[in-house]
Amino acid sequence: MPTLGENACYQGYVAWCLRRKHGYLVGIAFVDEQTLFGARMGAQVCQIERYCRLHEPQAERQRTEALALQWITQHAEDFSQEQVHRAFIQP
Repeated sequence: MPTLGENACYQGYVAWCLRRKHGYLVGIAFVDEQTLFGARMGAQVCQIERYCRLHEPQAERQRTEALALQWITQHAEDFSQEQVHRAFIQP
């Protein structure tokens, strides 16, 4: 997760891997629910950053915060504790 820096680390293992036209799509299984939750929050930060960059590369701080709130309104439910729990109970 480049947005979080090189110190971002979440223990897990490769659960599956699919070859794509331009690389691979990899599924990671994390070692426990806390690690999964942390990784999902990290992924959310990365998605917010990407969303802001796509909508206005030279955004001022206030505009970035507004875009972050917009992203959270639209997508935060996908990162809820309920979604994390569902990921653990599905085979």
